Amino acid sequence: MHKDLLIRAFETARKELIAEGNIAPSDSRCAMRLSEVISETFPYGEKSLRKFYKKAMAEDSGDDIQQSRPEVLNAMAKYLGYSDYKAYLIEIREGKAPELKKEEASISGYGTEDKSVEAKAANSTPITKGRNKVLLIASILSVLLFIGFFGYSYVTKQRWMEWQETHYIETSFDAEKLKAGVLKVYKEERIESFRKLFPNCATQFFNEDDSVRLWYGKNREGKIEYFSSYGLHPETNKTLRPITKYIIEKYVCN
Repeated sequence: MHKDLLIRAFETARKELIAEGNIAPSDSRCAMRLSEVISETFPYGEKSLRKFYKKAMAEDSGDDIQQSRPEVLNAMAKYLGYSDYKAYLIEIREGKAPELKKEEASISGYGTEDKSVEAKAANSTPITKGRNKVLLIASILSVLLFIGFFGYSYVTKQRWMEWQETHYIETSFDAEKLKAGVLKVYKEERIESFRKLFPNCATQFFNEDDSVRLWYGKNREGKIEYFSSYGLHPETNKTLRPITKYIIEKYVCN
């Protein structure tokens, strides 16, 4: 299921790049576009995406690929128009029921191996159960300490940014803003060149090679807004679209 999602995301990125004037965009260019989209909410490099895509497209690769980061899966699903990865799975439930059941079992943590473990636990002695319980608690505490240490290290060292009316500004970490989706991972090119624009009929919308210079998307009120480069809408987190003559005539020069 991860393989299908990745391939569809690459296909969508390729179509968008072509629409923007890029002739036959390479896998690397598509990976860069996906990395830009995913990194709006979670830092993820184009090299990793390119590696997974190469594996997914290998002729002898009949097996699914595994992406361990739920943030990456959710970002790609949103890029394809779904609310999240679970919504993507529900959408294709009927067509790929056997694979879905297998993945849902993996996600929820219940499968044949779990049942086997439960059966063995039922037959174990009280002493064995006590020893296993102590080991389990110790393991959980170790994992929590590990996560806590590296989580704290990441939060304190990571740089952050937030949207301020027409542009991004660097800001300090705020747990509530992060939870609300306002706080985003710092990206220098977003700070320096991503701007909200207010075009009119005299604005240059296209380059000499017909590639676009503006992108658009609707805000929470449903009003179309325009931006200087590709990415996600800073408020809705939906993918911006390249400007078209139809949009210009209907909304800018009306």
